[in-house]
Amino acid sequence: MKRFSGVAALAGLAIATGCAGARLPDRPAVPDEPLSPGIAIASFDSLWKIVADTYVDTAFVSSRWVTVRDSLRPRALLITRRRELDALLGEALNTISDSHFYIIPARLAPSDSAPKSDGRGSTGLVVRVAEGRAVAWRVNSGSPAERAGISPGQTVVSVGSRDAAEALARLEAMPEQAKPRALFDVLQRLNGALTPQAGDTVTVVTQTGGKTLTHRLIAVQAEGRLSQYANLPPIAGVVKWSRLPLQGGGCAGTIAFNIWLPAFGGDLDRAVDSVRSCKGVVIDLRGNPGGVGAMVMGFGGHFVDSVKSLGTMRMRQLSLNFVINPQRSRNDGSIMAPISGPVAILVDPMTASTSEIFAAGMQRIGRARVFGQRSAGAALPALMNRLPSGDVFVHAVADFTDPQGRRIEGAGAEPDVEVPLSVSILSEGRDGPLEEALRWIAGH
Repeated sequence: MKRFSGVAALAGLAIATGCAGARLPDRPAVPDEPLSPGIAIASFDSLWKIVADTYVDTAFVSSRWVTVRDSLRPRALLITRRRELDALLGEALNTISDSHFYIIPARLAPSDSAPKSDGRGSTGLVVRVAEGRAVAWRVNSGSPAERAGISPGQTVVSVGSRDAAEALARLEAMPEQAKPRALFDVLQRLNGALTPQAGDTVTVVTQTGGKTLTHRLIAVQAEGRLSQYANLPPIAGVVKWSRLPLQGGGCAGTIAFNIWLPAFGGDLDRAVDSVRSCKGVVIDLRGNPGGVGAMVMGFGGHFVDSVKSLGTMRMRQLSLNFVINPQRSRNDGSIMAPISGPVAILVDPMTASTSEIFAAGMQRIGRARVFGQRSAGAALPALMNRLPSGDVFVHAVADFTDPQGRRIEGAGAEPDVEVPLSVSILSEGRDGPLEEALRWIAGH
């Protein structure tokens, strides 16, 4: 059983499969492979013991998890096919209500000694839900999607074999408290299909002006600089910043990034420096699935003038207080002062994990105002273990509470200013949540 080092620092980055809850990931049909004798029971026992030894909810482990073992283990002894094992492990994990308990199938999991790939590709299309339907949210300039004529606000009927309307219809039958994480899962699957390897073809069907159009998009290399952390696949990280004029004069700085990884810490510092003289700052965490949780402490220090806590990570044997200290000097020793102006944070249903910890924590210490739509509510840190079957088991090993002792898991970061996506505003090429944040900074 292989435990991948370093992943404990990740605040629940569910990126390889796009699965936000205790479910096996969506996967294409594969041959029903036979398993070597003893593999199924060994894999079940390994998974069960990992949860028993590491899951922070010891009351669950000592009661229901024991029942799971007693009821499912006899079936594991009889399993000889991979699909049967997939189903059994999925049934076991579905008894766990927290996020970040899922399986990366052996054929998708990176080898322990595998060389780095060339990273993910991109079609330039990003999908969200607006007014009850899947729509093109962002279409990157010069991307395959833009060249195909796709523009923001257009309805996305399907991506590959994934029917958007069918996936969204299933959400309506779910309890309200389960919908944010379920929506995250649906959007991860749709957007994950839009980021294959460079050179792959993705078929996207859209509707606009009463016409249904089929587009075959050939993915190009994803924008950004590749970085690999622990046993995660290479990730193309992007940090962008700008200075936007405000009504009435002055500017607001915007900082947007898609992942929390140490390789991009210097980029974040430079982004903050570049907008330091503006009246306020907008931190755009929409679509950011998380990363290394400890990074919020350094980044948050740019925006406070005294020591603050963003919350507490609790594991079985220890607790970690996410304390942010004011950043008063740069790496070269030069002196600087923390930013004192208003801070707005943008979140949406694809904001998860470390991003939720930062947004909710800054909001609840009174240092930021949050705009957009409620985040995913998938905030827990995870480890990765290889099972005897070759699959990789990703599992949460901690709980997290905000500065007021409330869980972010399941609840997410709730905006101070709710800004639902509008098809008409998207079609005009505008960004509603950003406009609201800039209006607030201008009048602060």
